[in-house]
Amino acid sequence: MATNATEDYAAIVAVRNPLRKIDTATLFDVTTPQGALSPYDQFLHNTLQLNRHWTRLGLTEELTPELGILLLLGYVSAVEGYMRALIRRLINCDQFTKNKCESLQLAYGAVLHHNSESLSDALLEETVFSSGPSIGAALTKFVGFDNFSANTKDLVAQYDAICQLRHCCVHRFGRLGAKNATALGLASHGQFLEKPVLVRKADMIDIADLLFALVKSINNEVFGFVLKRSATGKIDGNVGVGWTWKIRGDRRLFKQYYSIFASVNDATPSPLERETYEKFRAAHNRVGSR
Repeated sequence: MATNATEDYAAIVAVRNPLRKIDTATLFDVTTPQGALSPYDQFLHNTLQLNRHWTRLGLTEELTPELGILLLLGYVSAVEGYMRALIRRLINCDQFTKNKCESLQLAYGAVLHHNSESLSDALLEETVFSSGPSIGAALTKFVGFDNFSANTKDLVAQYDAICQLRHCCVHRFGRLGAKNATALGLASHGQFLEKPVLVRKADMIDIADLLFALVKSINNEVFGFVLKRSATGKIDGNVGVGWTWKIRGDRRLFKQYYSIFASVNDATPSPLERETYEKFRAAHNRVGSR
C-alpha cells in the first residue's frame, strides 16, 4: 500500500529547498591585487585583520565561544598562508630550492593552467601545514632545511597543540575528539572528551603571541640557512650561486632574497637591505665567489 507524505515517518524535520544554487565562481574578490608583500608581512596583515574582531572588546567583555573558534581557525590559517608563500617564493628565487624540487611531480592540469611563476603553487597542492611536524617536513622536502633551533622546536610543538584544537573546530564544531585528546595527552585531556573548546580573551592573546613568535623564528632561521647555502653550498660544480661580493654585481639577486624575508610593516621593521647585505658579505666574502 502506498504511503502518504503525511505518513512518511522519515520526514522528521521539514525540508525547504535552497533559494538558489550556489555559484562558487561569484565568491572571489577579483579586485584584490597580488601585492608585493613579503610572506611575513602578509601574515602580519592577515593577523591584524583578525585582531580587529576582538582586541577592541571592553576590559570585562569576553569572546563568545563561536568567535573564539573562528579566530582560532583564522590564526592557524594565517600561519599556513605564510608557509605556502615562503616556500613558493623560494622555489621561484633560490637555485638550490629549485634543484631540490626538480624531481617532484605535478598534475597535468596544473601544467596546463598555471604560468611558470605559479607552478610552484601547484607543487604545494597536496601539502598541509596544519600540524607541527608538517611544517618541518615541508621545509625539508622543498627547501632542504631541517635544523630548527631548540627554541623554535619548542614553538613548533606548541603550534601542534594549537592545531589539535583547530582540528576539533574544523571537524567537530569545537568538541574534543579521542584522537585529538590522545595527541594532547589523555592523562591531562581525557576528562574533556566531547567537551567544547572555550578560548577566552587571555588565551587568544597567548595564542596570537605564540604564532607571531613561531613565524618570526621560522622566518629568521630559514633566511639564515638559505643565504648561507647560497654562498657556501655546492651547485653545478661551483660553490654558491655566484656572489661577486660587490654591491653593484650582487644587488639584484640579494634584493630577491631580502624581499622574501624582510618586513616593512612590523613594529620593528627589518634592517635595511644594504645593511643586511654588508653583514652577509662580511660573513662569507672569502667563499662562494666565482
